[in-house]
Amino acid sequence: MTEHKDVIPVDPTEQGPRRKTWKTILEDLDREADELRVRMTLARAEARDEWNKLEAKLDELRAKAKVAGREADDAMDDIGDKAKELWTEIKEGFGRVRRSLD
Repeated sequence: MTEHKDVIPVDPTEQGPRRKTWKTILEDLDREADELRVRMTLARAEARDEWNKLEAKLDELRAKAKVAGREADDAMDDIGDKAKELWTEIKEGFGRVRRSLD
C-alpha cells in the first residue's frame, strides 16, 4: 500500500502531478478494498458491520471526488479537507477490519 500521509486529494479532472496523486489514492483504496472483500467471505459479523460502514464512506469519497471535478477553485479547499477526512476514516477502518481478520 502506498503511503499518502500529508497528501490532500485534489480535483480528479486536473492535469499534472496532482491528478496522479488523487488517482493513486483512489487506486490504492480500491485495491485494498478488493483484497479485504476476498477475506470478508470468512469474516466475523462485527467485521462485516464495520465493512458495510466503510464501503458507504468509500462511496461518499468517490462521489466527492466527482463533485470536486466540477467545483470552483475556492471550494476545492473545503472539498479537499472533507475528502482527506474521509480518506483517513477509511484507512483507519481498513486497519480495524484487517486486525479483526488476523
